[in-house]
Amino acid sequence: MPLFGRRPAAQQEWFTVGAQGHRVLPGSPRPGIEPLESLGEYVEAISVRRPPGPDGRDSIAVLNAKMDHADTVNDLVAAAVLTCEELVERGLLDKEKAPPPPPHQPLRRDTTTYEYIQQLHERAVERRAWLEDVDGLLRARRVSLLAPLPVEG
Repeated sequence: MPLFGRRPAAQQEWFTVGAQGHRVLPGSPRPGIEPLESLGEYVEAISVRRPPGPDGRDSIAVLNAKMDHADTVNDLVAAAVLTCEELVERGLLDKEKAPPPPPHQPLRRDTTTYEYIQQLHERAVERRAWLEDVDGLLRARRVSLLAPLPVEG
């Protein structure tokens, strides 16, 4: 018996997916894609603090936020695709119910850096819609896709 009569914490069966190590928890009390909850707020918060200039163009801070957002969405899409594949392999999701990966449209290269970043952000917003569909699927299956554990260094 542990000190002060406490019971040991229940062991949760989770596994990791992707290069970032996103955690997947079947049978979760709080299912869905955890990092999706605050994903859109980041660019919006920066945009409010740094409104467009007199020419209507986004500030450097907003462009950086949009690139960060796009990178985060891409990492999350990869983790969600791998999560669905792993759930199918473990028999927790029917293969027919697993969504196909979202399209990854190539970006036009004959543009300015500013236009390229805007395209990158638009594609990320479209891919977030796919993530929201997967979020609904994971909620229905009581599965959580969680952020990677922090790296201790």
